[in-house]
Amino acid sequence: MITLIRKSDDTKADEIESRFQELILAYKTEVSENGPDEDQLPKIRDGESVISGEEEIEEWLRELEEDLTWQRSLSGDGCYIDPKSGNVC
Repeated sequence: MITLIRKSDDTKADEIESRFQELILAYKTEVSENGPDEDQLPKIRDGESVISGEEEIEEWLRELEEDLTWQRSLSGDGCYIDPKSGNVC
C-alpha cells in the first residue's frame, strides 16, 4: 500500500495527493506533526521503500504514471457482441 506521510499544511504534499487522485490511485495519508523527521516531509512509503526529497519523489511519480498507463493499456475495458442475440455487453 502506498502511504503519503505529510504535514497538514504542506502545499507540496497537496500537489502529490492531487497527482495520486488524477492517477486514480489507492493510497493512505498519515499526517505527522512535530515528529523527529518533520523537516524531511513529505515522503512516500511504497511497501518497504521510502521515497523523500523533491527530485526523488518526482522521478518516482513519473515512473508510477508510466507503469499505470502501460498496465491500464493492457487491461482496458472491453465489450463484445453476443453472436446469438446481438446484445452488446
